Amino acid sequence: MRILKYIFISSLLLTLPVIATAQEKSATSTIKPWEFKGVSISADLFGYIGRILNDYTSSEVAVSANFGNRFFPVVEIGYGSTDTTDETTRIYYKSSAPYFRAGLDYNFLYKKTGELGNYKILGIVRYGQSTAKYDVTTPPITDPVWGSTTSLALTDVEAKCSWLEFGVGVQIKVWKNLQMGWSVRFKSTLNDGKGENSQIWYIPGYGENKSGCFGGTYNIIYNIPFGKK
Repeated sequence: MRILKYIFISSLLLTLPVIATAQEKSATSTIKPWEFKGVSISADLFGYIGRILNDYTSSEVAVSANFGNRFFPVVEIGYGSTDTTDETTRIYYKSSAPYFRAGLDYNFLYKKTGELGNYKILGIVRYGQSTAKYDVTTPPITDPVWGSTTSLALTDVEAKCSWLEFGVGVQIKVWKNLQMGWSVRFKSTLNDGKGENSQIWYIPGYGENKSGCFGGTYNIIYNIPFGKK
């Protein structure tokens, strides 16, 4: 009897890790990678202080969907504007237009079970586009060869621009479904809107028209969960 009892207890102890592993595997597979978990809406505050750091400003809102706490398709819509005169060249420039971006965030800290978590570290990919009209006026310019003087004054010049963005971001839970987050992005133009006589200086949603530049966002986010916990 003692031998049978010993064998029974030993067998039970050996099966406990297997049971625990099976339970953990079952628990961690409760959320599928593309299971819809909710949506979030956000507003970017960084664009409002752009006038302090640069000669342009923007306002922006975004809508994001949550699939499996891992994939977050995002659409960002905003409006950018500038009205400035360069202190050195005395060139006057004015432009304003809406813009949009669409892309995907990937959460490296995704959880397969339970709550979304208090933190997200995101990989960011975006495609952006804007069609803007701009005015540009230059002071009189003297031709170094002929000595003649001329100036440039263009109004309502249309520029169709597009670009790509790659970056990283962090989001932190503040209170219940309220979150805050920020991102840093590298941007590269696909179409810089160059025309026959001029080129747009400020691209709404992109920034100063360069082949590559950095940008950032600072968002207040409200998460709308879907389904039961």
